[in-house]
Amino acid sequence: HVAVLEGRQLIEHYVSRHADDVSQIHGNIYMGRVENVLPGMEAAFVDIATPKNAVLYRSDVTVPDGQSKRNARIEDVLKARQLILCQVTKNPIAHKGARLTQEVSLPGRFVVLVPNSTTYGISKRLPDNERKRLRNVLDKVRPAGHGLIVRTAAEGISAEELERDVQRLATQWSQIEELAARSQAPALLYQEPDMAVRVIREEFNQDYRQVVIDDDHLYEEVRDYVRSISPALVERVERYDPEVHGGLPIFETHHVHEQLHKALDRKVWLPSGGSLNIERTEALTVIDVNTGKNVGKSSLEETVFRNNL
Repeated sequence: HVAVLEGRQLIEHYVSRHADDVSQIHGNIYMGRVENVLPGMEAAFVDIATPKNAVLYRSDVTVPDGQSKRNARIEDVLKARQLILCQVTKNPIAHKGARLTQEVSLPGRFVVLVPNSTTYGISKRLPDNERKRLRNVLDKVRPAGHGLIVRTAAEGISAEELERDVQRLATQWSQIEELAARSQAPALLYQEPDMAVRVIREEFNQDYRQVVIDDDHLYEEVRDYVRSISPALVERVERYDPEVHGGLPIFETHHVHEQLHKALDRKVWLPSGGSLNIERTEALTVIDVNTGKNVGKSSLEETVFRNNL
C-alpha cells in the first residue's frame, strides 16, 4: 500500500499485489513472437508468454527504412513466427489481451528515453524560458541515435541531474539490448519497477516533507533510487519504527485506514450535509448527488447550487 498525505489528509492511495504481476504489465518490454497477422483487423497477435496473446495494431508497428508508414500494410511488415521487440501500452482486461507498440520508451525521473528514434521534445507545460534553458542542456546530453522527451518534473533541475538521469536510462537500454540479443522469444526483457518506486519516480520532489517506509528491503531500495536521481532528497526517506509509536502499524499512526474506509463507502457525506451515492458498473461509474440534510435558506436553486459546489 502507498498512501500520499497532504498534512493529515489522504489524497492518493495505491495498492499492489503479487497476483497483479500477470495483469499489471504496462510498460514492460518483451521479445515477442508473432503468432498470426490479420489484414482485415490491421493487427497482429503476439505471444509474450501471458495467458492471452497480446495485440499489435498497424499504427504501433515500426516500418523499415524506405517504406512509408502511411501506406505500409501490416502483412508486408510482419510475418508469422517473426521475433519482435515490443512494449505493453495497455494492460490485459478480462478476455482482451495486452496492447503493444514497437515504439519503445523508457521513462526516467526527468526525461523519457526513446531508443533508436529522432524524437526530441520538451513538455508543453513548462514556461518558455525554462524550455529554452532545458533545450540547451539537452543538446549536450542527448545520446547518439536516441530520442529524448523532457518531462514537466525537470523544471528547475540542474544540468548534472538531467545528465545523470539520461545516463541511467542509456545504460538500462544497453542492458535490454544485450538481453534481447541472447533471448529466445517469448521473453521478458524489462519489467517496470514495483509500485513504490514508480510512485517515487512520478511524484517525489522537494514539495514532499518525507517518505516513511515500514519495510527494510523497500526502504533500502527507495533510498538507493532517490540517491541516484536526487541526492539532496535522500535524507527525507525515513524508516518507520513501530516501537516509537506504541507498537501501532504505520497506517494506523497516520489515520490512513479510517480515511480509506470512509472514501470507499457507497455513501459519502459532504461537509454541507448533502451526500454522494457511488455505484460502479462495467461501463461507467454513476455518482448521484443528494441534498440530504442540506436544506438551504433562500431558494431551491441556491440550495442545489451550493450543494453541488
